[in-house]
Amino acid sequence: MPFTALVIDDEPYARDELIYILSHFQYCQVIGQADSAEQAISIYRKLKSDVLFLDIELPDMSGIETARVISKFYSPPLIVFATAYDEYAIEAFELGAIDYILKPFEEKRIEKTLKRIENLKRNQSEWSETIKKLSDFVNAGSLKKLPVQRTDGIINLIPYREILFGEACGGKRVKIVTSKGEYFFDGTLTDLDFRLKKEGFLRVHKSFIVNLKRVEAVIPWFKGTYWVVIEGQKVQIPVSKSLVKELKDILGLKYN
Repeated sequence: MPFTALVIDDEPYARDELIYILSHFQYCQVIGQADSAEQAISIYRKLKSDVLFLDIELPDMSGIETARVISKFYSPPLIVFATAYDEYAIEAFELGAIDYILKPFEEKRIEKTLKRIENLKRNQSEWSETIKKLSDFVNAGSLKKLPVQRTDGIINLIPYREILFGEACGGKRVKIVTSKGEYFFDGTLTDLDFRLKKEGFLRVHKSFIVNLKRVEAVIPWFKGTYWVVIEGQKVQIPVSKSLVKELKDILGLKYN
């Protein structure tokens, strides 16, 4: 059964390559494309495709966050992630009933994905169930758990309350520190802030977000600057001058 699709990727070559491969299958009609999360949300709102081929890494918002926004639309699409993740992450996507295609793209693998979509399209109840599972997966934040990756590649779901702080570590990855160990969140610090800002966390610096419930001490420093100490951690985390007032207000600290 025919279905419509949008292709979202910030790399022109990858986007063109995928559109070219999809054009080989008559039952898949590509009706639009975008190179950012903002454009993806805007174009989906206008065109309402059946399927979104969505790159995990976009310049303004991660693919997971983009999927989360679009999943809240009325009659959301099936989302297929384009990713270079390892086998463990792929297994996690499969558990969430999310299909994926690996870069560099292979036509045979994409054909398998398209056949699956075509079969789902023939059965409305299965289609709806897949969309629901997809929504549950990308909105895992509502469960107050964060999907993170261990150094061995296994995906864990960490309760928000166990997170001590997050530190940007270059690219689109954030180191998550807990009392049990360190993990990695596949997204930017902005993505993480979006998830945690209503859960008692504060982005105190361009490179750090902290769990305010786990702040053990606040250290005044040179020229009105401050550091925060997280319980059980030796590291001292800097506070941007622009955020000192907000931090003091939240913690109920007196001003000098």
